Amino acid sequence: MNPIQLAGTAASIGGAALANKVLAASWKKITGNEPPASNPDPDERWRDIIVWAMLSGAVATIIKVGITRSAVVYDSKRKEKHGGQEEI
Repeated sequence: MNPIQLAGTAASIGGAALANKVLAASWKKITGNEPPASNPDPDERWRDIIVWAMLSGAVATIIKVGITRSAVVYDSKRKEKHGGQEEI
């Protein structure tokens, strides 16, 4: 794994974590409740658990894919600029 791929992986993990924090704050502001936990309270509604899981999973996946694709495009353009040679 080259440095660009490592940076892309780190950025996607960080971006997903940041998005999750923003999403959790938005959830709390809209619903007035904390987002469902990974070990849910028996009083939590299934609807809230399912919506939270779908929403947080979709946002994290979109961010990870977007950042990874950007890193791949950057890396291929960088290699193209240097005649296909891998920098060491």
